[in-house]
Amino acid sequence: MVGMSKQTALYVSGFCAYASSSIVFPIIAPYAIFLGASETEAGIIAGGFALTTSLTMMPLGLMADRYGRFRMIVIGMLIFILTPFFYASAANFTELFLARLLHGLAMALFVPASNALAIDLSPERRGEALGWIATFTMLGYSFGPIMGGFVASTYGFVPTFYFCSLVALVGLISLFFLKGMDEVKRSAIFGEFKKLKPERNAIGAVATPFFATFGSAIIGIFAIPLYLPKFGVDVTMVGTLTTALFLASAIVRVPAGKFSDRIGRKPVILLGLGLEAIGVLGFLSSNFLLIVLASIVTGIGMGMANPAGFALLSDIVSPKMRGFAMGASSTSLQLGVFMGPAVMGFVADAYDYPAVFILTAGITIASALSISLLTSGFSEEEINHGQT
Repeated sequence: MVGMSKQTALYVSGFCAYASSSIVFPIIAPYAIFLGASETEAGIIAGGFALTTSLTMMPLGLMADRYGRFRMIVIGMLIFILTPFFYASAANFTELFLARLLHGLAMALFVPASNALAIDLSPERRGEALGWIATFTMLGYSFGPIMGGFVASTYGFVPTFYFCSLVALVGLISLFFLKGMDEVKRSAIFGEFKKLKPERNAIGAVATPFFATFGSAIIGIFAIPLYLPKFGVDVTMVGTLTTALFLASAIVRVPAGKFSDRIGRKPVILLGLGLEAIGVLGFLSSNFLLIVLASIVTGIGMGMANPAGFALLSDIVSPKMRGFAMGASSTSLQLGVFMGPAVMGFVADAYDYPAVFILTAGITIASALSISLLTSGFSEEEINHGQT
């Protein structure tokens, strides 16, 4: 890590934070069932971390604007290190759910501050900057599941949780290269907050991450771990498929961010949501290779829509409010992560998985139409696309 730049240090910390979180994706729902949960309860637990994240991310994003991005990132990473020990010691699925909520707090502290800091480091290329930080975080999401699947199949549940803490510790060490990072001036933050007014374009921007992750979370952390084992797919392959989804998302994020800088946010958002709906429908197939392809297409769709949605909101708000804006977008994203598995866990119990896939695809298509209407008549020039 000698000579590591501030951008690289931020990217490494993002990779480690997300990897430590996603290592448990292949096992958290099965582990919940092992502790006595039903499939509905397992779905709620699998997405449970996102409940805390969604409830706290906006105020914590505002606090990052007020008290400093770096401070919030460090506190979040410390909680990433601590939480897996509570997973390992959980005696029942209720305690496991409480530990998931704590994991969500770590994400809420880390995400808006790191996204805002990425923009601060490259203020004239916001779409590309968000694409880069999103690429590294999604690479963490990508490699976490395959590492978790391997460790779990070799050593079991509890050592996998300890491995999460180890990965987060590496991320904490990388943050030392960000010490001394200049913070934005904070004196007028709450004055800027009072000036915020809801607009159609902003609503469309904030809605985008919710719907992009609603479908991808259903596939990545619920359907793949619980649906595919019914066909004899083992935990290592479950981790591999989850990795394929998030890796595909990671690969397209920088190109998608650059593309949205060039042609506008809206076309990239709509194309991404359309591809995601197609990928979800692919899970209706009984052909394993088509399911692999469907996982990849779902990831590509999410990877296109999310950075464009984040960048659209950053275009609209004042630079002093970027932490809050990233908190708002990330809150929307985490609500999608929670609501997707929670709602579709009930649908799976009541109607089985084909209904889950059809309903999810329908919601994703409807969301694309809604966002198109909300952002209709929107001009990049209207929000001073080149602001710094």
